Amino acid sequence: MADAVLTLYQAEWCPFSSAVREVLTELGADFVARQVEPWPEDRNELRALAGTDETPVLRTEDGRLYRGTREIFAHLREQDPWQFAAAHRRRFADHRDARESDAAGQLVEYFRGTDQLEAGAGSPSEAEVADVPEASRYELRLGGRLIGLAAYRRRDGRIAFTHTEVEESCEGRGFGSRLAAAALENAEREGLEVVPLCPFIAHYIDRHPEYESLVASGYRDR
Repeated sequence: MADAVLTLYQAEWCPFSSAVREVLTELGADFVARQVEPWPEDRNELRALAGTDETPVLRTEDGRLYRGTREIFAHLREQDPWQFAAAHRRRFADHRDARESDAAGQLVEYFRGTDQLEAGAGSPSEAEVADVPEASRYELRLGGRLIGLAAYRRRDGRIAFTHTEVEESCEGRGFGSRLAAAALENAEREGLEVVPLCPFIAHYIDRHPEYESLVASGYRDR
């Protein structure tokens, strides 16, 4: 199978690998992502295959190898993009705030089980929401415990919500709605346009049309 599919040898944290993945997405190319060892000196398999220990490396279906973004992009420029390439480029631009925030890092920490959220006892009406600009997030606290957060990025009169999370034991009890409402109301008081990159915030606005007027015009039809 490896010989028959487009294969990218890459590391998730590598910005060059990330750029190649985005271009492959725009082109509509299905590919397999093969992970390499963290340190170049440990990449014996990659070195034996491609004669290099640096990422990314792209192996085409017919076995040709392209090393580094310069070679890879020169090859990909010859490929015909699919019908959704322009739409993916727009989405890439739309999500600049999410990429520049720590939304991905927060999600990874949640996966690792080292997140900061704690279980709390009480009702949504007892929870308090506070803006913590130094952390670029709204925090939801119950009895002094951090039970939820809504991460954001502010720029040019806009606030882009990138990630919302509520402690697992508090999910489905209205705490997330309490957090979303407070964050949106604060944005309204400050005269900020809202960019709902976070699916939870976007869904909350869909269910509460009184907040639709806050959404930046370019996002209202999405």
